[in-house]
Amino acid sequence: MPYTARHKEQSRQRILHAAARLFCSHGFDRVTLTEIMKKANMTHGAFYAHFSGKSSLYEAAMEFASSNGFWARNQKQTETKETHLKALVTRYLSWSKNDKEHPSPLEFLVTDAAHKDEKVRQVYQSCFDSLVDRLSGILLKRGVTQPKEVAEETVISLVGTVTIARSFNAVRQSDFIKRAQERIINTLNSHSK
Repeated sequence: MPYTARHKEQSRQRILHAAARLFCSHGFDRVTLTEIMKKANMTHGAFYAHFSGKSSLYEAAMEFASSNGFWARNQKQTETKETHLKALVTRYLSWSKNDKEHPSPLEFLVTDAAHKDEKVRQVYQSCFDSLVDRLSGILLKRGVTQPKEVAEETVISLVGTVTIARSFNAVRQSDFIKRAQERIINTLNSHSK
């Protein structure tokens, strides 16, 4: 008996969820299809029913992570414009304590930004552009002039902060993130009207 469309979609979602978590934690090269399917508790045959290869799964998994990550969820929240930016920055920089279930692809995939596979680089760039566009929209509503440029600078600061902080011990990491958070929020507030 053939599987229903609902069952097929649930299987695809399980694969995407497992792949997003692994790719966001370890990057493209360090994750195998075997690991992904084991985490999804599925067979390789199920993988090939949904994806043509690892690169196509990577693309879909990063889109999944971007659309289900905290930036997407925060976009739906009804915070005031005064607290919204602070919440976004704080949430992004709290990666070590919260939400390992839905990490942002840009938090962990710095090595994938310069990957030899063009498709992997394009996916990373797409995630970056999406994050910049979301933040730019928020900044535009706050009356920031040149919101895209400010959004790009902010995203670069966030990704850089997390990348560097991951190499520190817990005490230094916490202090580094706290100072970076204050600096980024102050910079954003200085651009707002």
